[in-house]
Amino acid sequence: MEEKKDSSNGYQLGEVMYIQAQVIAENHTPLRLFVDSCIATLSPEADSSPRYPIIDYKGCLVDGRFDSNSTFSMPRFRDDVLQFTVDVFRFSKDPRDLIYITCHLKVAAATQAPDAENKACSFHPATNSWVPVEGTTDICSCCETKNCVRTTGQGSSHLDQWGRRLGRDVAAKLGM
Repeated sequence: MEEKKDSSNGYQLGEVMYIQAQVIAENHTPLRLFVDSCIATLSPEADSSPRYPIIDYKGCLVDGRFDSNSTFSMPRFRDDVLQFTVDVFRFSKDPRDLIYITCHLKVAAATQAPDAENKACSFHPATNSWVPVEGTTDICSCCETKNCVRTTGQGSSHLDQWGRRLGRDVAAKLGM
């Protein structure tokens, strides 16, 4: 994960963070990168509390439901790079101004069509709908139902199990 930032040492409420995830796949079959989940916490431990999901449900930028600036950049300029923006926030009723963001990334063959488990979806407030960076819009329908699992009956992956153990806390955003 890379974070684009000017020379200042931090962000202020009301600013937008530009975040870029990238995989270097030299001498490898072409890969498409996805951000499976991103959790914001007040400590480096991703399972600490409070926590706020920024990306959840296997690639849904759920923060976009609350902030119109939170979106994946479209179109991608390369399959092995995924960029997104998030409004700067702080946790409600907590004076600390340092937030940790932990993301789980995954890749798929670039030739594989995006699906409900391999996607990057942003919420589009004007149409009240989820929009994929690439692929058909139906792959994002699970972002609304919050049930983005493969329907083929295959077992869950290690990442699926980690995500379920994590749990979710709702954190209010301030200063937007």
